[in-house]
Amino acid sequence: MNLVIVDTLNKVTDIRNFFGELQSLVAFMRVKKRTSTFYECQKKLNVRDKEKCRIRKLKNVSDTRWTSHDRVISVVHDKYDALRDTLKILCTSEDRVTSSNARIFLKIISSFNFILVLKLVREIFLITTPTSCYLQSKNLDFIQALRLIDKTKQLLEALRSDEQFYDLVKDAKKFAMDNNLPETHFKESRIHIRKKMPGEQVNKEITTSMSEKFKIDTYFMALDQIISSITNRYDGAREILKDLALLSPNRLMDVAKSKNELPTDSFVHLSHWIKDIHLEKIKKEYIVFSKNITELISGMTLPAKLHSDSSLNTGDIIYSDEECVIDKNTKNNCTTAMDIMNLISSYDLKQAFPNLYLAYKGLCTIPTTSASAERSFSKVLINILGKTN
Repeated sequence: MNLVIVDTLNKVTDIRNFFGELQSLVAFMRVKKRTSTFYECQKKLNVRDKEKCRIRKLKNVSDTRWTSHDRVISVVHDKYDALRDTLKILCTSEDRVTSSNARIFLKIISSFNFILVLKLVREIFLITTPTSCYLQSKNLDFIQALRLIDKTKQLLEALRSDEQFYDLVKDAKKFAMDNNLPETHFKESRIHIRKKMPGEQVNKEITTSMSEKFKIDTYFMALDQIISSITNRYDGAREILKDLALLSPNRLMDVAKSKNELPTDSFVHLSHWIKDIHLEKIKKEYIVFSKNITELISGMTLPAKLHSDSSLNTGDIIYSDEECVIDKNTKNNCTTAMDIMNLISSYDLKQAFPNLYLAYKGLCTIPTTSASAERSFSKVLINILGKTN
């Protein structure tokens, strides 16, 4: 979601320029000597402020890493005073490239417009990052994901108001004054009054303040773009995702324990998506499979002990002990939809549950998140680097 938001915000001029300046600043600060200076400035400030004792690093802004933008913004905001001190020191460097670029970046981050956009983007990411992290998790529950998306959308809509905007400006002004910045308010542009010609009747022109201009062209536009993007991207697949949510291991366990029947419209949209699925048959297969899921999963691995240590007198006690072993193994195993897919294949249950197999095949074939691919690539890269070294 965060990458979607960054791409969407690039349509807003002020925010696009902000991310461009931020990316250039991070690239400039990634040089080892400059990073060392940044660390030293943080250590000096930590003596005065014990709450900011953690030393943080500016990491690269990536187009594929969905948390990179949020992390960079967090470091710039929380370590802003140390960053300014670092740039001031670099301005005195004997290297002309370092000193000239440091002077440029110091001027950029000291502007009130930079602070205002920094506060705005940070506020947006504080709302969206938890949802973005959950959408990239391995054990994704689609119903819970949709609830989080709806909640995120509601919070963004609540942020789109005059009161919230004025609170943001007030917070930005306080931040600027606390850091002794030269700019603590909007720069008012000069009003150009057109000369009135003889005999011409010209009404007084209505001028828009810089605050009002920022509110309309940046603040409201950014939030409108994000809300619209979330609506367009997630509402179309909402009904299919609800059906796919029933296939999660946790939902299967809940159905097995519950006495309530499945919703009457279960798997309706899934059957339209995968044409070979028979609606009534998949409902029956789902109920039967959910009742046997615990025993099937526990049978995939051998228990720690086949027989109980204590002497057993009745068949009821034997059943109770076996049930305990099953419960322990179930907690350690049934974790993902892929496990269920492997289970159906391992026991050759495709003939018994053909419609359910097609549903899991569709769920596991089309990835709902890019995080698994990123994790796999990272592991391959680590292995390659390990072999070369």
